[in-house]
Amino acid sequence: MPYVSRLFIKTGIAYLVLTFVAGAVLLWLEAIGRPAPFIVEVEHGHAGFVGWLVNTVIGVAYWLLPANRGRFPQTQGRYPETLARVSFYALNAGLLMRLFGEPFFTAPKTLVAGVLQVSAVLQVAGVASFAWIAWQRVFAPPLRPHV
Repeated sequence: MPYVSRLFIKTGIAYLVLTFVAGAVLLWLEAIGRPAPFIVEVEHGHAGFVGWLVNTVIGVAYWLLPANRGRFPQTQGRYPETLARVSFYALNAGLLMRLFGEPFFTAPKTLVAGVLQVSAVLQVAGVASFAWIAWQRVFAPPLRPHV
């Protein structure tokens, strides 16, 4: 399995565990009559969806999508390693910025608002770079045999 695939999947597994631990804490707090603020529940969902599901899906996709040797000959058809790493770091840096910044967001014209804007741009950039690679691998014209 390629390194970037393992990186995405290992990160997804870490978020899966953290999401379930956070969910247990939220449930425990509610059971003792001290529910967490609504934004914590939103962050819990975002960590589970983007942190676990999206990371895992991208990791498996990088691993299993068909190779495009015509487009990426230097990597035997897989993907440009640097761009794949950019997708990982952008997605996960944006996610962490959101998870740690959003609970402190109180007004549109604060430093936290800027952090959330950068977070959104990073997450979109991470998914867009993955989508570009995936598109190149899935919608490649068939290789024609030499006659």
